[in-house]
Amino acid sequence: MRVPFIAPWTGEKQTPVPLVRRPSLLGGGIGYEGEHPRLDRRNGILWVRMPAVRGAGYPRLAKVHALRQRQAMAHMLCQVCGRSTFGREDGTHLFLIAERSGVPIAEGEKTAVPPIHEPCAAESLQNCPHLRDGAVAAWVKNPLPWGVAGIEYAPLTLAPIPPAREGQELTFVPYESPRVHWTIAARDVVSLHDCTPVDVRHLMALAV
Repeated sequence: MRVPFIAPWTGEKQTPVPLVRRPSLLGGGIGYEGEHPRLDRRNGILWVRMPAVRGAGYPRLAKVHALRQRQAMAHMLCQVCGRSTFGREDGTHLFLIAERSGVPIAEGEKTAVPPIHEPCAAESLQNCPHLRDGAVAAWVKNPLPWGVAGIEYAPLTLAPIPPAREGQELTFVPYESPRVHWTIAARDVVSLHDCTPVDVRHLMALAV
């Protein structure tokens, strides 16, 4: 099994940095001590600090590298091989989402999972335990930027706020919400539109 493009390696550990309040942000917000605006922020949003040295150490297959996930979403790169998913005649991109118990991908659904090629999806379905437990897929014509997923912090205490959805590690925050300035982003999130369901069994057959 190949190491997915978005998987982090043990040599790419997230760097903890002390947080400070940034009253200059509209409605207030958080920042890093010694923050570098061009490196630590994208479109004004604070992102986790995480080295990008792919191949350093051992792969952490159950985790996601923040920068490579962001690159995959911004440029519609395959989450496994890292190559562009553009090129289909109908202009769609394949999205494969795990742990759904067969519930189809809904119109307007939000996801932090980047697109994937069909052969890469077949490989993932064959080898990834999370996908073997249940997955759904769809061809998506319009994946639109929506927001970020990350750790939200309380304005008064700067303590992390647990996600509202049980079992989730990250909170989804839309770009237009003032809460985004109190969040350290770890994933880009898109909303999925013009979705055509895909039979996962068809994808699995490609691996045979």
